[in-house]
Amino acid sequence: MKTSTATLVLFAALAAFPAVAQEKPDYSRENLQRFVAAIPEEPKHERNIRFYLGAVEFGAMGQRWRFAYPVMPFSGTQLTTSRQWPDPFSLTGTAIATPRRAWRTQRKVDSEMKRIEKTERAKIKVKTK
Repeated sequence: MKTSTATLVLFAALAAFPAVAQEKPDYSRENLQRFVAAIPEEPKHERNIRFYLGAVEFGAMGQRWRFAYPVMPFSGTQLTTSRQWPDPFSLTGTAIATPRRAWRTQRKVDSEMKRIEKTERAKIKVKTK
């Protein structure tokens, strides 16, 4: 009985094999679109690091970590009432670096400015009562 059942199953499998082998895949546009639409989208994962005003939060080692930092402006980072950025060279009294070839020209300009100031001071007369 076992041999007859095994023989019957073998003949059924051989009879079905050519039918399966003859089926050609359908690569039509509609069938491909249906196939692609059936693929589920992967869920969007939330980023492990989140930035908040004054804090950074992230998850690690099974815990949620949050580091807070002071939220205060640094000196010179905010615009003043004149709406101009502060000049660090004038604030610290640092001279702007110039090449050597400009040194003589700068000295000549400085000496001319001193000469003009002297002549202007000579013209000014202070009246006292």
